[in-house]
Parts: sequence; C-alpha cells; structure tokens
Amino acid sequence: MGRVAGWLFDAYVQGGEAVIWIKAEDGRAIRLRDSYSPFFHVEPRGPAAEDEIMYRLAECPDVKAVRIEAKKTSLVDPKPKRLVRVEACGTGPFRGLVKALERHPMVAAVYNASLRHIQQYLFTRLKVEPTSRVSADFDGEWLSKVERIDDSGAIEPPPFTVLRFTVKYDCTGRGRAIKGIRASFGGEEEAFTGSTGGAAEAFMAYLREKDPDLLVSPKCDGVAYPLLKEALEKDGCAFLPGRCEDREQIRRQGSAAGRVFLGGTAYGFSLDDRGVAGLAERARFSFLPMGLATRWLSNRSIDSRNCFELIQRGYAIPRQEYFEEVRALSELAERDRGGIIMTPEAGRLHENVAALDFDSQYPNIILKDGISYEGGRGAASDEEGAFKLIPAVIGPWLARRMALKRLKRALPEGSAARAYCEQRVDALKMILVTQYGIAGCCRNRFGNVVAFEEINRRSREAMIRAKRVAEGRGFRILYGNVDALFVSRDGAGRCDYEGLAAEIASVTGLPMSLDKHFRLIAFLPLKGDGSSSAINRYFGITFDGKIEARGIEMRRGDVPEFVRSFQEGLIARVLGHGGAREAFSSGVDDGIAFVKEALREVRSGEVPADRLVIRKRMRKGIGEYAASVPQRAAAVQLMRGGAEVEVGDEVPFVYVDRGHPNPSCRVAVPSRFASDYDREAYAKMVIEAASSVFSGIGIRLGERLEGPPITLDAWIGRISEH
Repeated sequence: MGRVAGWLFDAYVQGGEAVIWIKAEDGRAIRLRDSYSPFFHVEPRGPAAEDEIMYRLAECPDVKAVRIEAKKTSLVDPKPKRLVRVEACGTGPFRGLVKALERHPMVAAVYNASLRHIQQYLFTRLKVEPTSRVSADFDGEWLSKVERIDDSGAIEPPPFTVLRFTVKYDCTGRGRAIKGIRASFGGEEEAFTGSTGGAAEAFMAYLREKDPDLLVSPKCDGVAYPLLKEALEKDGCAFLPGRCEDREQIRRQGSAAGRVFLGGTAYGFSLDDRGVAGLAERARFSFLPMGLATRWLSNRSIDSRNCFELIQRGYAIPRQEYFEEVRALSELAERDRGGIIMTPEAGRLHENVAALDFDSQYPNIILKDGISYEGGRGAASDEEGAFKLIPAVIGPWLARRMALKRLKRALPEGSAARAYCEQRVDALKMILVTQYGIAGCCRNRFGNVVAFEEINRRSREAMIRAKRVAEGRGFRILYGNVDALFVSRDGAGRCDYEGLAAEIASVTGLPMSLDKHFRLIAFLPLKGDGSSSAINRYFGITFDGKIEARGIEMRRGDVPEFVRSFQEGLIARVLGHGGAREAFSSGVDDGIAFVKEALREVRSGEVPADRLVIRKRMRKGIGEYAASVPQRAAAVQLMRGGAEVEVGDEVPFVYVDRGHPNPSCRVAVPSRFASDYDREAYAKMVIEAASSVFSGIGIRLGERLEGPPITLDAWIGRISEH
C-alpha cells in the first residue's frame, strides 16, 4: 500500500479499465489503474417488455450484468422510472449493444449512452475533477481510493510543465514532409532539422529528455501529431510520445500516456491568454480531462457539467430533452427580444462620466430568480427548495469568479498572482456567459427557449429600474448597453457614483459596481452617417490616466499593430491635457501633429513591415471566397509554400500594391515579403483611425491635416457647446 499527494493530471479509458495520472508534489508522474465497466440504461415499453429485455440481456455474451434501477429521466417530470441497467463486457461491445437496443421495438428509450467512457468513469466512479489537488491510496499499480484536497484558495496553477513546438513542412507530390521542428521549454529554444525522419527522431529524443506534462502545438491534431507519427513510422520507429506504452488517444482527447497534447489555440480557449491556471478552471468546471476541455466548445463543457450534476441526483441522461412549445405570434413578439440598448450621445466630448456595470448580470439573474430549463415559462418553480439545474450548476462557479475578481483588485499590478487570478476569472467568464447564450439553443441537450427569453426580459427590467434610480438622483444617462450604464452629473465624485451603484443594486437585487470613472469620454457616430450613434464604439481616458476603448481600430485584431499603437497614442495626446477645454485646444493641436508625423513615417517607408502585418481569419474555405478578397490571396501563397490553411485559421499578409489588377499581387505573406509595402494603403488606414478619434469629439479631420495649427480661439465656439 502506498499514498501520494499531488494533482489529478489526466485520465482515460482503455479496454476494460481506466488509467489515471497524478502529478506528485515531488514532480513525479504516477500512473495508476482502476476498474471500469461501461453501462447504460434502457426504458422498456411496459412490464412485459421489461421481463423480455431482462431475459434476453442476461443471455447475451456481451453483457456482464443487468438489474433494475429507479432513475429520473426528465427535468420536467422528475418522478423516477423503472429502468434496466445494462453493464457491458468492456468498451468493445458497448456501442453495438446500444445500437441494437435503440432499434428494438420493446425499448422506449436508451439513457447514458451518449456520454463518453471517460465521462462515465469520472462521473460515476472517480468523482473528482481533473486538475484537482488529490490524495490517492494505491496497492501496487492499482488505485484504492482517491480524495480531493481543497485548494480553492490557491491562485498559482498546478505545476504542470509545458513544451511548445511547431512543425514546419513542405507539400510534395508524395505528401507532406517535415523540413524542421522548433521547440521551446523552460525559456530555452531548440531547432531540429535534417531529413523528415531525422528531425522527428531528434525531437522525440528531446521530448523524452525534457519530460514535459503538456505539449502545445498549433494545429496539433491535424498537422503536428500526424506528421510526427508518419515520419517516425516511415523510418521504422514506433511513435511513443508518452511516458509508457499505453495507446495514445491524441485525436480523441489529447491524452498520450502521461502527457496531454493541446492545440496552440483550442476551441474558444487559448493557453497563451489563459494559461495553465485558466485551463485548470475550465477542466474542473467541465469535469473533463484537459485535452477534452480545450477541444470542446463551452456549450459541450456546460453539458458535461450538467450531466455530472444530474447523475449525482439520480438522473439517467437522455440524448435530447429540448423544450419548445407552439406559441402565439403575439407572445413571440412580446418575449423574443434581447437586452436593452440606450443610444449614446455621439460626436461630442463628455466630462466626468462613470461606467456602472451589473456584475455578471445574466448569471446573477438566473440565481436570483431561479430561472432554469425545467421552469414553466422560464420562471422559478413554485416549490420551495426545488432543484433547478442552471442555478445548481453555475452558483458555486459564479461565487468563485466574484471572489477571484475581488482578490485580483487587491493584488499588485504586474504580479504573477494577479496574472493567474485574471486567467482564472477570464476562463470562468467565458463559460458563464455561454451558459446564458445556450439556454434556448436547440443543440443544448436540455435547452428551453423560454428560459432564454425570461433571462432577457428580467435584464431589461433591471436596466429600466436602474435608469429610473439614476435619473431620480439627478444623473444623466449617456449610454446603456444590456448590463452597463454610463452616467454623469456635474460635480459628482467617485463616492457619488459608488453610492448610485449601491442604490441600484439594492433596488434591482443584482450586484452593481463602478467599473470605470472617465475624466473624458467620446461616443462615435455611425460611419457614413454622422447624425446617428454607433453602438459600443467609444474611447476615453480615466482619472488615473488609462486609455479605454471599445469597437475602434485599437481594439481590433485585424488592424496592423502600427495603426493600433498610433490610435492609442493619438487618444492619449488629444485627451491627456486635462478637461474638454484643454482637449479642444492643445490636445487637438498635439493630435494633428501626431497624425502628420505618423503619415510621414508611413509614406517615407520607415515603418518596419512586421508592424504592418494584417491578420484575417478564414471564415470559410478558400474556394468560397471571391478572388479579390485579400485573405484568399494570402492563403493561396501560404499553401504554395507548403502550409495548410483551414477554416478558422488566421492568415497574415502585408499590402504591397492594393490597386493591382491581379488580386494575387496585392498582398504578400510575411515569409514572401521582399519589396516595399503599399504606402498609400497604410496611410489611408492611419487617416481612418485618426478620423474615428476626431469624429468622436465632433471634428472633421479632412482639411486639418493640411491647414494651419489649431488654436484655442479657433475652437472657442465648440468648447462652449460642451
């Protein structure tokens, strides 16, 4: 007998058993085996059918055991039913048994069959979330007992080591051939070149030497993993990426015998942005191994947690229980609406503005009002203490996110602890926001469109109440967007705004806080229609000097870094002199000079090409784009160079001649860029970014670029307007 303390690193099922890996506190990776028998439940069509099914299954050589169990099968009708539990002889015959019984005329429904084996093992036997801190007892190589150690107060991520690598390859008539591998571990980089097999073998030796836990590679499942496997097998070498000879399950769930393979950017989850700390939060919420938690979208992660919670409460999981009724058109017109928008006052500069934010508004509405899939018309059940799935799932995680947000504010800027905290907060935010978004989705196993509508309705009510409270206290509403109010009052200070937030929270029953306190803020008009206001497009400077913006060039990933940096600098120059009067005098003068200098840099060719790279995501296949679309031309260039470009990939390029009659000659990918960039194309981007800023404060940029310096007297009329 032995005992080990550490972190539940990975788990997978192979054959008739489960394997779990624990990363011990002393750094060792420990492999333990556990028994696993897959099972599912069958609902017979009456007592006679039950007897017949029990008899036939008892005689089946692929069935290990059958028995009757009482299980709840519906959220709407939680009364238990008599079900036949069918335990298969391993994972091999499992799928065949399920399919046969689903087609059988005596079977009304089959339950728990849509869960993966690893989910069933984790939910019904291990009952510990992957990445959790654990203490495990074992006898030889067999697990005896595992207990979760509470580490909810820990900010640092589990001590999983990370190796990143990229496989470069050429496409030839005989397929793809590796031309090099670059890897980094512990801050050091290595390059492996030579023949296809030689580079792969050298990398595998490096992998064994460094012994990492996590392997991160762009397009892991479609490129890096198959290329390595093919190269090694062609040279007669076995592909053994793990710590033992267990069969790897990389494409299935990222598991590789004691290591986990992740993509550079997994579905909705970037390890670069959210780190191992965020990955741990996502895996624990999802109740999934890390490889699956990143390969599945948030809706499937939520479904996984839903299924775990229901199984613990005596439910058998149906394939689908989506709720939607036939309703009158008048009811749809009344209920089928989103959150409330209050149009901003655009094209002018506002002073002393507070952004008040409902903290996690939708999740808090769900908890406060008990909204869930099973509630009639999306409302709370009348039965006191009745189980409600959505509140039961999100309640602990919302409380955790709010506690982490409070902790983050108290941690020093730039500290590692604050970064870990932020990664955890962001990972949970993605899941909690998705919980609202999929509430009425037909692909949600338990979706109920009325629950989704009810959340929106109560959100609108909360915003209207907040508006009335603010206006009743003499504040002006400058802008409102679903869960945020931008308010102002002459002479108001931070304490006044915090008091208003507290009063709104008291009236609505939803937590609200002062998110940002702007010294100056401007809301943009619609492009091409200066008389109308754009939604969620603004910029400003807070009282502590921080530039904040939404919906403009500096916040867009498909804008070159030079232009993003330029626009942020322009805002700082225009708004950084004090109040509105100073902005319209010395601020505008400084801003115009800054624009002219940026244009000079661009037009003289001084800007490095790497600061002009544009990145566009491929939203569809190359063949579906018109020839004139720049990302298509860039994707073709990449493919000619041996790269694979798929839907969802970001394609980088630089404009070299935007007006060329041949679309293929308008752009160049960075690896093929060897000439000058299109200076006028980038000058136009600079002007557009500058126009966004100046239009926000009601100034036409145009002639100012060529005219004389702007003086205080020239703007005295505009200042008086504000």
